[in-house]
Amino acid sequence: MINSSVFADVLQVLGPDVRALNCCIAFADGRTMLEADALTWSRIPSDDAAMIFRGECDVLAATWTFVPWGDGLWVTLSLHAHTPIQCAAISNVILDYAPLTPDLGAWWVPNFGGNVHTVGLHHASEITARMRADSVMRGAFPNASDSGLFLATRFPQTHEHDYSIDHIDNTLRFTGETRVRQTIGAQIQVASETTWICTRKTARDAVEHFATHVGLPAKHQTKPIPIGWNSWDYYFSSVTLADMIENMEAIRADAVLRERVNFIVLDMGWEHVWGEWQPNYRFPGGLEHLVEAITSRGFVPGIWTAPICVHALSRPALRNPDILLKNARGDPQPSLKSGHFIVDPTHPAGAAFLRELYSRLHRIGFRLFKVDFVNDLTHNHHFHDPQAGPYDAMRTLFRIIRECVGEESHIIGCSLPAEAGAGVADSGRLGIDIHNQWTHVEWVCDFLQWCGWLHRRVWINDIDFLVVRGRDTSLEAETNVTNPNAHSANPPRWRRGPVFTLDEARTWASMVALSGGNVFLSDRINMLNEAAHALINAVIAPLDVGAVPLDLCEDRRASLWLQRLPTETRLTVINWRDEAVMREFDLLAWTGDAPAHVAEQWSEADIVVTNGKTTLHLPAHGCAVLIWKNTR
Repeated sequence: MINSSVFADVLQVLGPDVRALNCCIAFADGRTMLEADALTWSRIPSDDAAMIFRGECDVLAATWTFVPWGDGLWVTLSLHAHTPIQCAAISNVILDYAPLTPDLGAWWVPNFGGNVHTVGLHHASEITARMRADSVMRGAFPNASDSGLFLATRFPQTHEHDYSIDHIDNTLRFTGETRVRQTIGAQIQVASETTWICTRKTARDAVEHFATHVGLPAKHQTKPIPIGWNSWDYYFSSVTLADMIENMEAIRADAVLRERVNFIVLDMGWEHVWGEWQPNYRFPGGLEHLVEAITSRGFVPGIWTAPICVHALSRPALRNPDILLKNARGDPQPSLKSGHFIVDPTHPAGAAFLRELYSRLHRIGFRLFKVDFVNDLTHNHHFHDPQAGPYDAMRTLFRIIRECVGEESHIIGCSLPAEAGAGVADSGRLGIDIHNQWTHVEWVCDFLQWCGWLHRRVWINDIDFLVVRGRDTSLEAETNVTNPNAHSANPPRWRRGPVFTLDEARTWASMVALSGGNVFLSDRINMLNEAAHALINAVIAPLDVGAVPLDLCEDRRASLWLQRLPTETRLTVINWRDEAVMREFDLLAWTGDAPAHVAEQWSEADIVVTNGKTTLHLPAHGCAVLIWKNTR
């Protein structure tokens, strides 16, 4: 650990709950590591408020920089040597956090970016080996109203950067580690990603302040929010041309939908095989015929692709291996997620493959492009461009797509990590796929409560689909394609449980609205009843303002979501429990408002508010959306 006298000013900013601070350098041989005490440190004078320290040993010099910002510090560790460093990873921060509390194990630790299956808030005592490492944002908070520890990585990133957590007695040790690819680590200079550390804010305030360091380019700030219909959720990969036409006709027959819906998006299932992006037999006449069917009905065509994923037995994989990412031996490297080979956007042949695909789709007439499975690039360290990190490769991919489809097209990054940076795509998916099952609503919330702030800062939020079909809202007895785990004794989290009740569908519709961004229907429109259409009509117009989770870290999922619109304020109150509850709360304390008149969206009834306080009856998995006019 560091010499406290040299770093006294740093420790003072971090506060007394940070009991130890360290850093670490791991070398490519996999065995050699240097920690802070292996270097001799001295402080370097600075013209501004930055605290800069130089550490030296016989093999290299390190510069450890701490820049004050928003009650916290931006922290970067950079290395310098006269010969190639052969660095594999840099831990720019290792800190022991030990607030004086007997129940640190009950504090909430966020898992946000690294593993979709473990995303969410977990008690420190619940952290397993699978949850130990995670990216983007980590920390520990006792509740919604008291300060805790917050760590987050500056956008945009170049390299992978994870935060691991170890629970030792009544201390939490957090380690922020940047992993660098071999060609970069072999240079004479290499730097970590930059971490913001803050110990003086609540979870909500820390996230809101962290969000202010990111901003969209001007040309993206006012881009229209798309409203559309997408084939995926109802049809999955079984979609046909006839299905597309049926739903377009149903939209045209509905007075509200024909005025609101703009885009018709063909999702997965149209392709011959991944990597051979030509239409299959279910689309007679080809994509040209589909585009004509869409445009002649007054809609704008959109299409799904997974452009970097190539089936191992496809023609590109077998006959054009230059386009593929390679492992350290030079053999094609399959994706850890999909199992497909991966196109290298930094290779001239890979770039040419991508340009042909998107130029052709744009020429045919598509103007919305849903680009999926992008995060397959995250874990690869063997790009053709020796200077490229995984996020550089992602940015190259989307730059190629933009050059082919133009600024007039809308690009949705699906599985595009937000840390790739602002303006890479017009819209970005916030998390896991939604399906019309309550477990997926919970799952999406696990993402949304930590990343809703991305709206109009990194992209337009895309929460996935406004699906409302279920047992109370569909004309069909079966509302989904085959679920292979429907009767499993130990089903996975994916597609678990019964389909929506009306209350659950209302809660999901409310979440689509509070995300602030894209609205894409994905039900079979002809098979929705009047109750379903009422839900759609209530939220189909995007609000373009993301909601703030007021009670973040009060429980596993935030239940109070505040949206301040230009003329009105909305408070969405969600009951995550499996039983009905009476919810009493103080509007004035939570929102700072004491409105004289409050309406509830779904019941269309007035809410009685006395001295800023009110009581709501919330059904199991239900919600209320309270709306009042702004007076200031």
